[in-house]
Amino acid sequence: MQPVKYTLKKEERLKSRKMITELFHSGKIIHSYPFKALYILSEEKNKEFHAQFAVSVSKKNFKHAVERNYIKRKVRETYRLNKHLLYKELIRNNKNVYLFVIYTATEDLHITLIEKGIKNLIAKLSKKLS
Repeated sequence: MQPVKYTLKKEERLKSRKMITELFHSGKIIHSYPFKALYILSEEKNKEFHAQFAVSVSKKNFKHAVERNYIKRKVRETYRLNKHLLYKELIRNNKNVYLFVIYTATEDLHITLIEKGIKNLIAKLSKKLS
């Protein structure tokens, strides 16, 4: 068994404007407070990373970029520490996922609540894989 690597490399970030647009048009939705997640499952081969992840925080709820960036940093950190749970299911089912997470809470939540939401989101997504 390989040791768990708690990294979030550049290749694991969802940057493609085309893919993000496709997520908003034809992606499926999962809700898990304080998140709404859009995802598309695929069965592409020869990918080193089985998940690509992006996060967004509303400018309407958080006017200052500093606040939005701080929340995004916390969300990415909790995803980085818990993504091995998702990867385990993706590898077992031989699938890949594109995941776009939207922070829906109107206030800056403590990192433990964010972690609980991310874990719940990963559990729901894992259930959809089975």
